[in-house]
Amino acid sequence: MASPKAVTLEYKQDLGLHSNIDDINQPILENAPFHFKFFQITDEVENTLYQILDRFLLQLDLIIVRDSVLAAVKETVTNAIKANAKRVFFKNRASNIENEVEYAAEIAEFKKTYLENREVIEESLQKNNFGVFVSFIHNKSLMRIRIMNNVQLTTAESARIKERIDKAKTYNDLAEAFMDMSSDQEGAGLGLIMTLMMLRNDGLGDSAFKFESGENKTVFMIDIPSKVSKESLQLEKIDSIVSQIDNLPTFPKAIKDIQDAIDKPNSSIGTIAEMIKKDIALSANILKLSNSAAFRRGGKVESLDRAIQLIGLKELQTLLYSLGTKQMLEDKFPAFTAIWEKSNESAFYCKAIGQKMEMNKSDLSNLIAASLLHDIGEILLLSFDKQHMSQIKTYSNSREIASTISMEESAIGITHSKLGAMVGEKWNFPILYTKAMEFHHRPLLVDEVYSDIVFPIYLSDMMISINAKEAKSSEIPEDILKKCKFTGKSEFDSFRTKLREQFLSY
Repeated sequence: MASPKAVTLEYKQDLGLHSNIDDINQPILENAPFHFKFFQITDEVENTLYQILDRFLLQLDLIIVRDSVLAAVKETVTNAIKANAKRVFFKNRASNIENEVEYAAEIAEFKKTYLENREVIEESLQKNNFGVFVSFIHNKSLMRIRIMNNVQLTTAESARIKERIDKAKTYNDLAEAFMDMSSDQEGAGLGLIMTLMMLRNDGLGDSAFKFESGENKTVFMIDIPSKVSKESLQLEKIDSIVSQIDNLPTFPKAIKDIQDAIDKPNSSIGTIAEMIKKDIALSANILKLSNSAAFRRGGKVESLDRAIQLIGLKELQTLLYSLGTKQMLEDKFPAFTAIWEKSNESAFYCKAIGQKMEMNKSDLSNLIAASLLHDIGEILLLSFDKQHMSQIKTYSNSREIASTISMEESAIGITHSKLGAMVGEKWNFPILYTKAMEFHHRPLLVDEVYSDIVFPIYLSDMMISINAKEAKSSEIPEDILKKCKFTGKSEFDSFRTKLREQFLSY
């Protein structure tokens, strides 16, 4: 695929950057590149890049690689802007970036200054004409994303990047890459290695990522073949974790009996309450649920009969899947409490999103139940492989990796979402719930029939992550916002802020 030819780029107010396309919905044609130029990362720039990436991947049926490709785009764009900022810093200090002695003397101060004054430094990039150029193009066999900045790296900088790329090729999985966590190299460090490992794990070989620097420019290219075949190299790891799933007990018969009793025509709150009272732990959990943010209305609920009345019999029938799961896991798995609290917050947000979508009572109950269940796999994975999960969480938060899912799959062999779906299948949960467990981090891959459940849960998780400053709304695909009745990211952010205030007030 030939390099994009020089083209005139005009500033587009709606896109927040310079481009050759008129608007975000311009048709995607074979061998017709989409070009973008910008000087710093803003919300508008991120919105545009990520929407275009989603459009290309969806049109070419390559959405399965979104997480790793998005991570690669973020990593390379961030490094390109950082390289530009470094030039401005050295210029302002009258230092020669090509001189290794001066470079070594100044780079520590640059890292400190950049960390503390990133926005100020990046605002000066346009004045110094240091831009980043991103192009999307495809033909019948390949989609290419090209990220370029108009500076030539020093010999030492190029050598460091090439060293990291070569090193990434030697690793079998991300677990080995964690050995480099102590590296203090700036620029192309562990982030690049992990990005390359994520691409490889998604079926994109070593040739998918290319790098070159010369003639006053530095270019990174991400090549995605039209057909991606994903192969797992970690069957032994997967078998070890799956075997622990096989050792889990079956879903409690007593809870299934209560669910069956609710189905009977003559069932009443009184008769169901009497069955539940035989299980002290279940009774306590139902009372707790009725007093949670997602269900509480007015004063504290003190009696089981009132709790069931508040929740509703049919709604309780679906919620018993999550309550039974809680009962089985909370004493056995140390990670349970924190994840369950997060799931309760997710349920509160999902209820509000479901109401915004004008869901009927039955669908809303299923959504709340699914939201309480969707992170079962994370509970298990945190318990089965605490060390790697902790490293992944720490690294993804600090470096703003697009998704921890590809990292989990590379480092551990299986994602928490897939693990959760396997548990749901073992316990014969409704398919709605297993789909929510499996696809809540990769919602665009789910069959459309399940999107009403999966999309709100994905959004609720994004709300939690954005509130914790671990993600940005610009990463959310527009189709998901539209499906959930949001006009755009601005309305979503306003909705999220109000919901968080309501949740914290309980």
